Amino acid sequence: MNIWLIRHTKLSGASDVCYGRLDLPLAETFVADADAVKQKLPPTSDSHIIITSPASRCYKLASTLSSNPVIDDDLSELDFGSWEGKRWDDIPRTELDNWANNLATTPPPQGESLADLQMRVQRAWQRLSTLNTTEVFCISHAGFIRILLAYLFEIPISRAFSLSLDYGGCSLIEVSDLPPTLRKFNI
Repeated sequence: MNIWLIRHTKLSGASDVCYGRLDLPLAETFVADADAVKQKLPPTSDSHIIITSPASRCYKLASTLSSNPVIDDDLSELDFGSWEGKRWDDIPRTELDNWANNLATTPPPQGESLADLQMRVQRAWQRLSTLNTTEVFCISHAGFIRILLAYLFEIPISRAFSLSLDYGGCSLIEVSDLPPTLRKFNI
């Protein structure tokens, strides 16, 4: 089975804002961006499964691949708690430093730690990796995808953010009787 990990397309007004669960609007280039994503993927069919984060930025892309994508809350982005919607420059430096120095276990205030996200990722992976189909298209977020790749390929979660993921980037994981294989990354 092939599992495609697809990051949502570009957003409008997100360049200096902390967002995870915050539902920001898609860029005006969405139609072209979605077409570019579809060009990277094999054609979808009724036998393929399209699973998406509930965020509208993911659901809208998933809807271009299928008329009935399945929503999975575990595919949601990291919850940045009280930082959501704030400009990064407006978040107290001491809070940012404390978080950055302890990424795995320290959540933003009222938010979620990377360890919490990893628990959701593991639950989602257990479901994804046992689906009975040849292709799964999983539309999600950079944080979710990074933590999933870190989990699958034994990268410390504190290093997961070193994986660069473009808007609309697609990564392919092949699942068989062997350990999963990363066939394509951020194409």
